[in-house]
Amino acid sequence: MPALTQDLVPRRFQQLRLLAHTRRLVFVVMPLGALIGLLVTLALGGLARLEPQIAGWGGRTHLVILLPAIGLFLTTFWLRISGLGEVSLARDLDLGHVAPHAAYPFRASMGKVLACVLTIGFGGSAGVEGPGKWLGSALGLQYHRASRWVSRRVSQARRLHAHPLVMVEAGAASALSAVFRAPLSGALMAAEHHGQITPGALIPCVVASATGYVVFSGLSGTMPLFPQVRPFRLHAQDLAWAFLLGIAIGVGANAFFWTRRKLQGALGRIPLVWRGLAGGLGLTVLLLPARHLWGGFPVTEGGGLDLVRQLLAGDTLPSQAVAFLALKLLATAVTFAAGGVGGLWLPSFTMGAAIGAAFDAALGLGQPGYLTLVGAAAFAGATHESLLIPVVFLAETTAQAALVVPALVGSTVAYLMVRETSA
Repeated sequence: MPALTQDLVPRRFQQLRLLAHTRRLVFVVMPLGALIGLLVTLALGGLARLEPQIAGWGGRTHLVILLPAIGLFLTTFWLRISGLGEVSLARDLDLGHVAPHAAYPFRASMGKVLACVLTIGFGGSAGVEGPGKWLGSALGLQYHRASRWVSRRVSQARRLHAHPLVMVEAGAASALSAVFRAPLSGALMAAEHHGQITPGALIPCVVASATGYVVFSGLSGTMPLFPQVRPFRLHAQDLAWAFLLGIAIGVGANAFFWTRRKLQGALGRIPLVWRGLAGGLGLTVLLLPARHLWGGFPVTEGGGLDLVRQLLAGDTLPSQAVAFLALKLLATAVTFAAGGVGGLWLPSFTMGAAIGAAFDAALGLGQPGYLTLVGAAAFAGATHESLLIPVVFLAETTAQAALVVPALVGSTVAYLMVRETSA
């Protein structure tokens, strides 16, 4: 009986360690998740109000067509005068796993968030997950500094002290769960690094992400990012179409990387401030087709959520979907090559949705939006070298289980094509 008890119940030192972990999660990670969930929810609301105001100002001053150029110029001008220079979220994420304090100093991180707001608010092709991740990581690090200050003065608080990387990743998880309305996806995105997720990183991310989502949903509701009116049905032939779609997504993702690389080489010779202006004028040119052909519909601006929702309606012609893809691909490549700052996940999701919409329109499977969403997940996974996270993201943001298997097929094919091409 004593041996059986030892197998079922943790030993004394294990109980103490479990208690210590639980205390940190309850008294440190959960408050952090709630705080960042609240701040990100307020920030998203502010950005949602800012974009129409900027567009209204552009309309009143007849400068609406030049807003992307103004925004990218302001972005690079700010990066120049603030001393931040060229910034990269991917580079900061890599540095953050080695030296969090060097990667996320508070003032510099807030400066990068402002650069994201200028890029996205004025019509650059970038996603709000970028500023969300910087904001969450920076606030997580400040939270760690505050807890360290308290622990030095209050002996009981020393047991609650956590590693700075834990706080950075937990803060990012809470922010992403609010941005995407997807707590599990937010936790996985924050914990994942170069394709690996460790339990030590995942547990605090899950707790912070769940707490942040509870706060977000309490203020904004639980409606998923891409709600569907009717459930999708899975058929055996859908796997074959998903395989072919994965090939097309792989080609599209490689085309995006090639375009961005060529534009970076061309624009990289221009000083940073004027690079933003040059790229912004390119965005203005790309804005013209949408203004004249589709009544000003936001094809190239922002992350592309409105465009994805339009594609999901199922009334897009294959030629229109290809045109949307070309414009969004070029706009995203120009934005980042010219010094714009933001996230790549949502623009990638939108580009994949355009390819999937072309398949939906050409094949006529009777389920509008089905391959559109599969393509969206596959493209996001290909550009971020991730297999499972885009599938989880798709399931959470649509609440459609029938999408999981074809998304796994399409994401795997696209991922392998991009990996082998870049090897």
